[in-house]
Amino acid sequence: MNNLDDLLNIREASEIAGVSEPTIRKYLGLTKPPRPSRLPNARKLVRPGEQVETWAIPLSDLHNAGLMKTTKKPGQVSSGSSNQVEQVSEQVAQLIAENIQLKASIASLEQSNTDLRANLADLRLVFRSIETSEAQEARKKRFWQK
Repeated sequence: MNNLDDLLNIREASEIAGVSEPTIRKYLGLTKPPRPSRLPNARKLVRPGEQVETWAIPLSDLHNAGLMKTTKKPGQVSSGSSNQVEQVSEQVAQLIAENIQLKASIASLEQSNTDLRANLADLRLVFRSIETSEAQEARKKRFWQK
């Protein structure tokens, strides 16, 4: 479970293991009555851009639970799912690039916010120093009355 390429949802796990989705659900402990999970590292995640929780099941958990019919090691992926691994790798790379861009945007916006606050403080000082015409007339009257 060293990288994100090993995480599978229930459908993908059932396809790779060669078992049905209800079997994966049973191994997750989602049956009634609930049973202890035989996939201890599986967890629910919210995928980016979605609001639905999906299961993230490590490939190593499938192997350790005895669901894998092949003799491949947990780090290896069958050739049928290599396309899925490439797609996930591309998506991860895209998300990392997007994350970097968003962090740069946030830093830029924070700097703009700081600059705008400084400008606002300067404008408040200028505004306070401007006299209205009534204030100017009152000052002139006081001057001539002295």
